[in-house]
Amino acid sequence: MAKLVLSSGGSILYQCFVDKERLSVGRASHNHVVIDDPAVSEQHAVIISVGNDHILQNLQSVNATLLNGSRVVRQILQHGDVMQFGAFYLRYLNPKIADSDLDRTVLISGLQKRGDAAQHPSGPPGHQVRMPAARLANIRFPKGRVRVITGSRAGHTITLDRVVATFGKPGKGLAVVARRPQGYFITHVEGRRHPRVNRQSIGAETHPLRNGDVIDVADESLEFLLDS
Repeated sequence: MAKLVLSSGGSILYQCFVDKERLSVGRASHNHVVIDDPAVSEQHAVIISVGNDHILQNLQSVNATLLNGSRVVRQILQHGDVMQFGAFYLRYLNPKIADSDLDRTVLISGLQKRGDAAQHPSGPPGHQVRMPAARLANIRFPKGRVRVITGSRAGHTITLDRVVATFGKPGKGLAVVARRPQGYFITHVEGRRHPRVNRQSIGAETHPLRNGDVIDVADESLEFLLDS
């Protein structure tokens, strides 16, 4: 099981296992990892589970989130990564990660191709996992889209051709839809209100999506459509 180790000034202050679908980091006392530093926002970042991996998501904090010394918005974590929050360091330990895991390769590839300069630092050599093209070619991924029913983008159709797509508004309600060989899955990222699928809250768990599902995230309602 993955583990987080919080330290400052060379001393270990706190350790915990990453055993939740969503683990929050910040200055406020309700966070799973509380960091008492004025440079840290009350709700600074969140670590979400996607399959066997974990993704670090910055919550638009005032002083940003640093991973291995680089500013990130969203990045998949790898064994030994160090997150910096003010004068504190949070190390991610997951020695059981297998470099040959297909889902992990696809997630890394998708996140690095987001095109957002703030969220795809190159990282040190060896951090990118590669998969032979022949093996990837044999994997079929589903094709889906969402039709925006209500909200500022009402009437638009968004193709879900990325590994991770984000919906909602930071601070109010944010969710990610992950595209995997087994289908599409939605996970709560931040906000007091959890996303709803067919008027039922998904809570903190990852929820599979089916053709025709209606998703409510923040101020938007979306109809999920799975192409045959």
